[in-house]
Amino acid sequence: EKGFSQKGSCKESHFVTANSAADGLPPDRAILDFIDGCDTPPSVKEIARAFDLPQESRALLRRRLREFAEQGRIAKQPGRRVAAPDQLPEVTVLIVRKIDRDGTLLAVPASQTSGPAPSVRLSADKRGGGRAARVGQQVLARLKRVSGARYEGRIIRVLDSTPRRLFGTVVAGRGGLILQQAERGGRDIITLERNDNIPTAEGDLVEAELLPRRGYLGKTARIIDNMGPADAPGAFSALALAEFDIPHDFPDAAIAETDGLKVPEAHGRTDLRDRPFVTIDGADARDFDDAVHAEPCADGGWQISVAIADVAHYVRPKSALDTEARRRGNSVYLPDRVVPMLPEALSNDLCSLRPHAPRAAMVAQMEFDAAGQMTDSRFMRALIRSAARLTYDQVQTWHDGQASADEIGASDECLRNLFGAWKTLDVARQNRQPLALNLKERRVLLDDDGRPAEIVQRAQSGSQRLIEDYMIAANVAAAQALIRAKRPCVFRVHDQPDPDRADGLHDLAAAVGARLARGQVLRPHHFNTILGHVAGTPDEKMINEAVLRSQAKAIYSTDNIGHFGLALRDYAHFTSPIRRYSDLLVHRALIDMLAADSAPRDGLGGVAAPDLIDVCEHISETESRAAAAERRTIDRFAAALFASRAGTIVEGIVAGVTKSGAFISLEDGAADGFLPMRSLPDDYYVIDDAGMRMRGRHNGLSVAVGDKMDVLVVEVTPVSGGILLAYVGAGADGGSAGRAGKPSNKPGGKHKSKGGPKGGSKGGPKSGPKSAVKKGRKKAAGKNRAAKAQGRNRRTD
Repeated sequence: EKGFSQKGSCKESHFVTANSAADGLPPDRAILDFIDGCDTPPSVKEIARAFDLPQESRALLRRRLREFAEQGRIAKQPGRRVAAPDQLPEVTVLIVRKIDRDGTLLAVPASQTSGPAPSVRLSADKRGGGRAARVGQQVLARLKRVSGARYEGRIIRVLDSTPRRLFGTVVAGRGGLILQQAERGGRDIITLERNDNIPTAEGDLVEAELLPRRGYLGKTARIIDNMGPADAPGAFSALALAEFDIPHDFPDAAIAETDGLKVPEAHGRTDLRDRPFVTIDGADARDFDDAVHAEPCADGGWQISVAIADVAHYVRPKSALDTEARRRGNSVYLPDRVVPMLPEALSNDLCSLRPHAPRAAMVAQMEFDAAGQMTDSRFMRALIRSAARLTYDQVQTWHDGQASADEIGASDECLRNLFGAWKTLDVARQNRQPLALNLKERRVLLDDDGRPAEIVQRAQSGSQRLIEDYMIAANVAAAQALIRAKRPCVFRVHDQPDPDRADGLHDLAAAVGARLARGQVLRPHHFNTILGHVAGTPDEKMINEAVLRSQAKAIYSTDNIGHFGLALRDYAHFTSPIRRYSDLLVHRALIDMLAADSAPRDGLGGVAAPDLIDVCEHISETESRAAAAERRTIDRFAAALFASRAGTIVEGIVAGVTKSGAFISLEDGAADGFLPMRSLPDDYYVIDDAGMRMRGRHNGLSVAVGDKMDVLVVEVTPVSGGILLAYVGAGADGGSAGRAGKPSNKPGGKHKSKGGPKGGSKGGPKSGPKSAVKKGRKKAAGKNRAAKAQGRNRRTD
């Protein structure tokens, strides 16, 4: 054997050269393996140097490589380089398909027309033409192969000024139909070219493909899909699925594998059907994949059992069900639609722990002392029978003394034990001091026709925190069990905050009267000090969101770096294999652990930790995709609810200031609008160092985070989720917005306002903000009088 190490583009490897051909060249397989092992396509000179070939052999090597190319075993690349047939050129034109939460661009080759496309992760490059790439745009990038069909790249130049794949609503224009883009900030006028095969009417929600520019004509796009009327129920969810490329139809092979599946017998499983497990979920939950039970121990501690649906029993490695579950990565929950990771035969039936029905489960049985510390744990494959299906609200009413156990279909002993054990877990939680963010969850309430009726924000109740702490305990037990057994594990990790992001919080903390010392290793309790300082104040929501933005992104990884936010050293996702592929992998690893020396058919199938790296990256991306789709859909529903408020004055709270304007939180955070700088009174505005306040240099007008402000709703675009606002003045009960004060001398960003657009914004009031404000005030006053009269009638009734 002859070994070599190629410095630069190729990996160190070993090739057999004992059986070299008569011409003195290495065997074909050795040359091909070398080419395939290079990160970037090698040249003839690099190949010759790797095998220590003399100068006189290079002509023979070129001839051999030419034969390989003619046979299709390699592909010629620019610059007289060669590569494996499926390897991308070092410089390639790509289409950006997605952007994850960290800003990483995910792209595919522009020339890819069929088959699985290679995955390319692009880092934003400030030298890449000075413009950031967006989804749908083409870019020229320099690539480096990581492994197989995975590449990393850096943008050389953005080739498109506008995404090629567009979504929006069809509206009437002067010369025909135009596209009102679904992307926020998409203001370009794009003429739609009709497609005779796809009937389209004004108001339809469509997907379009941008066409090449024709001389000096404007931008034109061809309709490639019609998703129906934009105001129809389900339209926003259909748009999100298309925008984010979320698969929602199961292949026939996966559906076929669910036929004939049934609950296994108790043989080979621990029979826990007599243990009174209960499920506790939201009132609108359709599947119940976790059940809980608690009982006191003689030493004053507690035994907690968490039963999770045994999805691995039904979804075997490399099956069609497994392939599709891995592709999806997770279920996607939109306000009016759920896209499950598994077909309904599993997610809503066999893997749903329905009351009084036997179900296969993986059970984590844990022992805790009186201080809430886990002293022992064990896992078992079991057969259980849930005793009751309870909701969070039902359990909370029992806990608050507003309902009896009989009324909600449970026993007093069961509920007392659950809350008694939770108290010990809560003590341990307070001692370790995890990040205590207080952010309410936005939920869209729909009417009977599937249209948005209201957006509510709900804080966690005690019953929800109980289930959350039980699940966290089971997740910790799973991670620790696999670590002890030296088995592969997909960890849920959360790195420490990025120093640059956290640094901005020092000034923010000082601005609200709190303190965050510099130069120290940050722990969750440092952030909790700030959060506690603003609790119950107008700054609470803003500070909570700022702390959240300063945090790293939680991801899946085989490298256990711990979970910063939960203040836990070992953590994995175990409790939802019905909707997260990560949990299914953890279950399979536990199955291998329980089987000891045998190799069960529903375990990992011999997969080692390094083999899971790509899977972790993929499911982290699908999770980000699902979260982005949910946020965008809720924003659209919120805007749709505000559509009737156009032309009226509403009160909001300043949530953030930028050089372009201010973000205004409306309806206590149910929706967000944007107040452009141009709508403020004419002046130069300076943003302070903390990024919390802008102040007019001459008029002293101050707009600061946390201020209450009256704003005019100028334009609402539901399809983009955008709400455009205009400045009116300070809120009725205070806030500094609109008050003149001493101009700030602090350095900061200087931005000139032109005193508002002449005609507002496109589609807004044409008479300008001043006349619109007057009309809005009259309309608002009339509504207030009507509301007061209606209020009196209610009190009389």
